[in-house]
Amino acid sequence: MDTDKGIHSREHLSVKLLKAVLFGACVLGIGLSLVQIILDARRSSQAIDRKAREMLAMIKEPASRAVSRRDVDMGQEVLNGMMAIKSVQVAAIRLDGTPELAMVERPVFASRYRLLSDYIFDPIRIYRQELFEQEPGKKYLGELILSIDTAHEGKALIQRSVVVFFTGITRAIAMALLLSLIYSALLTKPLQRLIRHLSSINPQEPGQQQLPMPKGNENNELGLWVKSANKLLTAIDHHHSLRQKAEARIMRLSQYDYLTRLPNRRTIQNRINKLIKKAAQRNENIALLCLGLDDFKSVNAQVNFNAAELILIKISDRLRNHLGNRAYLGRLGEDQFAVIQTQVNQPYEAAEMAQALIRQLDQPFEINNEQLSITATVGVTLFPGDGADVDTLLQQAEFAMIMAKSRSRNRYQFYVATIDTEIRQRKKLEMDLHQALSHNELSLVFQPQFNYQQGRLIGAEALLRWKHPEKGLISPDTFIPMAEHSLDIIPIGDWVLENACRQLHQWHTDGHQGLRMAINLSAIQLQDQGIVERVAMLLDKYQIPPGALELEVTETAIIEDVEASKAQLENIKNTGVTLALDDFGTGYSSLGYLKQFPFDKIKIDKSFVEGLPENKSNVGIVEAIVQIGKSFGLKVLAEGVETIAQETFLTSTGCQEGQGYYYGKPLSSSAFIAHLVNQPNQPDYSNPGDS
Repeated sequence: MDTDKGIHSREHLSVKLLKAVLFGACVLGIGLSLVQIILDARRSSQAIDRKAREMLAMIKEPASRAVSRRDVDMGQEVLNGMMAIKSVQVAAIRLDGTPELAMVERPVFASRYRLLSDYIFDPIRIYRQELFEQEPGKKYLGELILSIDTAHEGKALIQRSVVVFFTGITRAIAMALLLSLIYSALLTKPLQRLIRHLSSINPQEPGQQQLPMPKGNENNELGLWVKSANKLLTAIDHHHSLRQKAEARIMRLSQYDYLTRLPNRRTIQNRINKLIKKAAQRNENIALLCLGLDDFKSVNAQVNFNAAELILIKISDRLRNHLGNRAYLGRLGEDQFAVIQTQVNQPYEAAEMAQALIRQLDQPFEINNEQLSITATVGVTLFPGDGADVDTLLQQAEFAMIMAKSRSRNRYQFYVATIDTEIRQRKKLEMDLHQALSHNELSLVFQPQFNYQQGRLIGAEALLRWKHPEKGLISPDTFIPMAEHSLDIIPIGDWVLENACRQLHQWHTDGHQGLRMAINLSAIQLQDQGIVERVAMLLDKYQIPPGALELEVTETAIIEDVEASKAQLENIKNTGVTLALDDFGTGYSSLGYLKQFPFDKIKIDKSFVEGLPENKSNVGIVEAIVQIGKSFGLKVLAEGVETIAQETFLTSTGCQEGQGYYYGKPLSSSAFIAHLVNQPNQPDYSNPGDS
């Protein structure tokens, strides 16, 4: 390759250098010349002043004698002598209080440089010298006036300046050309020779040729550059094979998950595409399974980041070892895996595969000397019955998994066409929920709470209900998660707090002062920075004793951010309300939360009350929870009480309160009061302390 032909003449380094040096030299020459001219002008100005003072001093004595004698001829003679100097334009002797004794003048000097010289100097400079009588009186006699025309000195200055200016530029240009020639000889030409050698090197075998060392440059920067370039060429040639291996490794990393080393989503899609084409030719079926870990977000919050990654690695290893060569395993996302099963003759084969994958996670994982149980839900879709392209199959498998999780967990579900309809209906329901508050479709019901020690109803839990104009009553298990996902839970939660407090105030006003109200706070509400101020405002607005208001939170609500939740609950507790931990025992590290948070009460989840006292496992759990409550000085309320046998067992264990259908279903406000009044052993509502 001819490197010189590829460079325009204006782009040559030597040309650019010459231009730069010439420009710099001209600027420097002009600058230095201007400085020299300015200094010369200053010296010339000072010379004009000095000469004028010398002339005045020279004729001062004869001028004084002429004035003292009033001798006009003598004064005229003195002044005529000054006219011998070309720069003197006017000379005069003036008496004290009288016209001039004598005066001489000549026309202003006509010079073509006058316009410039007048700018540099004043056109006419006037000097004065006072004249006094000789000793002893030193009487003031008059003054000597001298007018100097600066054009003469200005002409000389300008002529000198022109010479200085062009001499300076010429000298600078000559020096620049000399420097350019030296630079070209020492650097530019050797570089051109090196470039020609460098362009002749074969890129595929860079180490086979070396750059020649320019003579006389062995120990300077150019020689060091040549040595470094030769070493670099050798290194490039030596590591050419390593580069190819690195490219292959990068390609592999782009196709596999960095953590589990499983194929990533893109690789899975490519694999499915290939299998679809092959299966279509052979008329075979393919099953695509989407395995999603259940509530992995809570597990992630329970352990540290490294431990969570270790869990994913162990899950991947366990699934990989189980599948072997029977199926293709990959990772779709943070907590989702894909399994591709080929040559599926019947759907039950995919079902067996899904069930086997779920069973693989039955055995707990040991992380940091702690046993953690992980469950998974699997969505299954089939080719070609459910779809004919990879995007459709993946979407349907994920939809099936999501819908399976919404109903229950630790199970598998096949994709069916109704899932699409169900998802669309769910989205429509979310949109309707967004407008439910403004359309007055929400209401509250109140489920009684019973005190075992006092043997009477002491309050109620406010429960939210949504009556859809077309679908009727919608289950809270359906619309509450929707509201939390869309953040509609904040205005809805505020509405619940407002109306529950208003209802409690009404009950107290009607004479039932001993009643209390329990209200659930969602995780989103707990994170709201304005919740504390909101609670305090409602207590003051409706004149509710703080102890009559009970706010409930679940473990899953506070596990999102333990430190922030602790601070928020402390602030809420400072308003004086009662704090209860709902669904106790169903989350993680319950004892740790009881130590850290200011709870007054724990509520036993109804899943543990179910089957009492026959269910021995639940018996042990309930007894342990009641004992924990006693140890921490907390009240214990059991949810889901439906039989007298359950009540009898709970009271025998020391549980203080109960809630469930045995004491009453969720009721409207008026129905709750009617139910309360009809209860035996009615409390004295005039005394709030009875509750």
